Amino acid sequence: MRKKTNRAKIALIIVLILGIAAAAALIFGGRICDRVRRAFRPIGYTDEIRAAAEQHGLDPAFVAAVVSTESRFMADAVSAVGAEGLMQVLPSTAEWIDYRRGSALPENGLFDPETNLDYGCWLLRYLLDRYGGNERYALIAYNAGFGRLDEWLNTPELLDGEGGLASIPYPETRAYVENITRLEGIYGELYEEELGQK
Repeated sequence: MRKKTNRAKIALIIVLILGIAAAAALIFGGRICDRVRRAFRPIGYTDEIRAAAEQHGLDPAFVAAVVSTESRFMADAVSAVGAEGLMQVLPSTAEWIDYRRGSALPENGLFDPETNLDYGCWLLRYLLDRYGGNERYALIAYNAGFGRLDEWLNTPELLDGEGGLASIPYPETRAYVENITRLEGIYGELYEEELGQK
């Protein structure tokens, strides 16, 4: 009899907690959701992101989504393959970019947020231009390399009926593109003022 009474009390407490949470959500509206989303999707370097995005003709929300996915806004991040900084640029990629633009990597290197964003945004702009403004292709190339994407685009079994890539063969790259696409929408909504969106 006591077990039934205890279970009933626990069930009642759970129902009360859920009711209070639902009421709070109704009372405070989107402010709670906004705060929760901000806690799970932090943002930093807003001025630097805005400047680099503007310099390279990119949407700041798009850049923020790439940065979040690549490094979670950690300027000192290093990947298993040696990619560095906010946008996880490989030193060899930075050398290639320097060759293409006739520049040299500044002494502060890829761990400097402004430098890293400049190089990462330059690469995104290059990829967007290379693939006719196709954001999906630019992201695939940013993650898997444009040589790999070109190979996939020349493999008939991977194409849809219109000559486009039907699906992304690498599960990691597929998840990467989906994540950035989702985050771009979130950052566009949540951080309009911080990212300078209108």
